[in-house]
Amino acid sequence: MAPELPGLGVHNVIVGLPDLDADELLPACEVLCQEGFKVWTLSAGQTSQLPGLLRVYRRRARIGVHGVTTAAQVQSAAGAGASFVASDFLLPELVGVVPELPVVLGGMTPSELRAGMEAGAAAVQLVPSEAFGTSYLRILPSLLAPGPVIQAGRVERYQAELWLDAGGLAVFPRDIIGPEAVLGDNLDDLRVTLQHWRLGD
Repeated sequence: MAPELPGLGVHNVIVGLPDLDADELLPACEVLCQEGFKVWTLSAGQTSQLPGLLRVYRRRARIGVHGVTTAAQVQSAAGAGASFVASDFLLPELVGVVPELPVVLGGMTPSELRAGMEAGAAAVQLVPSEAFGTSYLRILPSLLAPGPVIQAGRVERYQAELWLDAGGLAVFPRDIIGPEAVLGDNLDDLRVTLQHWRLGD
């Protein structure tokens, strides 16, 4: 049986953190927690920053690694303390590299996503979801039910709400937070952005 993803919180939104050092991310991560966003990812190239974030937020957030494509990256993420890993591609060989680590596999077609589920992925993600219209987003979660399916890519809020209403597990908008929102003079813009994404409020 596949390991389960960590709980996705009240908003069902996974937040990708920008490629910055842990010390630079800490203030923004505090705002994320305050606004109820407690599942984050770092890119595979930033795995070395994970321990620094976990020292502060291990009990308050679950942090994964996205963009993995190799077994070595999965092992590195697990060694750094990642709660899960995500790949944009259908790479069944990543499942089970670290048996207790949940793996999310990517795909575009129902057949690819179903193959990811059958490979033992904890969830699958439609990526890039912006390649599809709203009709596809409405039907896909029910077509693959009861499998856990995540919408990933450049996502608008109305698309995210449509996706969740259709039975999708979560949304993973890759561009919620950019470096400028984290490194600015204050975090007011970041907070406004996050409040816009408080799905279900």
